[in-house]
Amino acid sequence: MRNVRTENVSEHSLQVAMVAHALAAIKNRKFNGQVNAERIALLAMYHDASEVLTGDLPTPVKYFNSQIAQEYKAIEKIAQAETGRYGAG
Repeated sequence: MRNVRTENVSEHSLQVAMVAHALAAIKNRKFNGQVNAERIALLAMYHDASEVLTGDLPTPVKYFNSQIAQEYKAIEKIAQAETGRYGAG
């Protein structure tokens, strides 16, 4: 998330998971939704899992070079497979 201080992937992932869980809870309570708030929070927690290995790279840089973009996609695929082993993917 945009901030005045640098945050690490762990902090970012937790904040995104908390916001995602809150939004899912609001959807369920206020709008009669049927979403699994815990699953949404878990998916949000892992949304940038590949950045643990690669570090944070701004999106324009990440996709400027096709080879870098391909490598990032490969890493993301591995991360998604790993999270799927634990019911998150």
